[in-house]
Amino acid sequence: MIGKAAFSPAQMRNYRLAFGLTGAASLGASGWLFRDLADISQWVLKTDRHDVFETFRLRHRIAVGSAAAAVVNSAIFFKTRCVPLPAYAALNGTYLFLLYSGYVNPELMMRPRNRNAIYVPASEALNVLKREETVIVTRIGDDTPRAFPDSQVLRPHVVRIGTTEDGTQVAMTYCGLTNLGIAYELPNHRDGTEVELVPLTQLENNLVLMDKSTGHVGQQINGVDEHALITKIGGETFQETKRRPSEALLKAAKLHESEVGKEIPTWRMSLGDFIRTYPEGDVFVNDYKVYPELTHPVKTIYDKLMDYIFEVSVYFQATNPKPVFPTLGKIDPRLPPKEKIWGFNVGDDYVAITEDFVRDGGNGVRNMSIGGEPVVASWDKDAGSLGIFRRPSSAPIKQTVDVHGRVGGKGKPLERLNTVKNGAFWCVWATFFPQTRVNPNS
Repeated sequence: MIGKAAFSPAQMRNYRLAFGLTGAASLGASGWLFRDLADISQWVLKTDRHDVFETFRLRHRIAVGSAAAAVVNSAIFFKTRCVPLPAYAALNGTYLFLLYSGYVNPELMMRPRNRNAIYVPASEALNVLKREETVIVTRIGDDTPRAFPDSQVLRPHVVRIGTTEDGTQVAMTYCGLTNLGIAYELPNHRDGTEVELVPLTQLENNLVLMDKSTGHVGQQINGVDEHALITKIGGETFQETKRRPSEALLKAAKLHESEVGKEIPTWRMSLGDFIRTYPEGDVFVNDYKVYPELTHPVKTIYDKLMDYIFEVSVYFQATNPKPVFPTLGKIDPRLPPKEKIWGFNVGDDYVAITEDFVRDGGNGVRNMSIGGEPVVASWDKDAGSLGIFRRPSSAPIKQTVDVHGRVGGKGKPLERLNTVKNGAFWCVWATFFPQTRVNPNS
């Protein structure tokens, strides 16, 4: 080993300077990734969304530059021992932590289930899940109803549901911070390539999704490809696309069908009620949560740790008036911050209703007009589910509409409104849709 005595004082000064510069470069680049792409940084920082998207676009280059600086830094240290070992260890340990948190971990901890989703028959679901768990339910056409327990879809964030009659893929997207599951149809791009959504990060306590085939990103709650939108409107930063545009602007932008999400109806209930109501149904289970790979102990321990962190975070979000990430602006005071609302829209008319508001209506029914269309919200006490349906005429509905859409449990089912966001936290919903009307009367 070559000691310090092998170098002149002038050489050692130069080596220390080079060590400091390469260390600063590696820490700076990895810190850049950490600031914009690691969720935990947003516990204390409100990162600019344009910076986040640009950092994500450049993430591989930044990571390579950071690694190159770290390699040179280590080479200088081991050649010269120009600084004490604890200083070297502290610098490079910090570098590794920042690089892992901002570049490596996000993809590891949020592994979507686009091609390998596991479903179990409703009759077997209670072997691995609890009856009282809440689930998001959806159905593609006349296919088997499928339930997505919050506990299971929490970490994958994206799960492939199936395909429509014309072969269009459908995926469930989920954000635990918003308490929101949205099912989107995913038509192929103009060139025929498949849209494959994966979780990226969160901004303003809502999931940001990326399409793997294009690298384009957008907020789950908005359902718009922001890269495509910013190009169409001639925008300069992603601050201009952080809120869903008006329907007129979206129409004028002439976005492709793969660039504006089309929702399919979803509704909430307990797992026990789902099993009783849809005995033929399927239930999604997260394989790396329910079926850990005991032959891979490190991976299993990692997943258990990540599960714990996610579960603690969403528990805090659900029980504390303040959001987990302090990235929201002034919270709309019309409802308690964590009130669960059923938010929906017809055109540019946005409405949020609460479960109590609907249950307090006659027979658990509330009639209203949204965007000029007659709509009815109904609480089905037998299924423990709140549904919003289109009324066939302006005449009010006075009987309970059951979970199947039948008025009074009889007749032809009503059409579910497909834009309903079931049980979302008010503070997040109101941030994205401040124009919302709350609990409107008939």
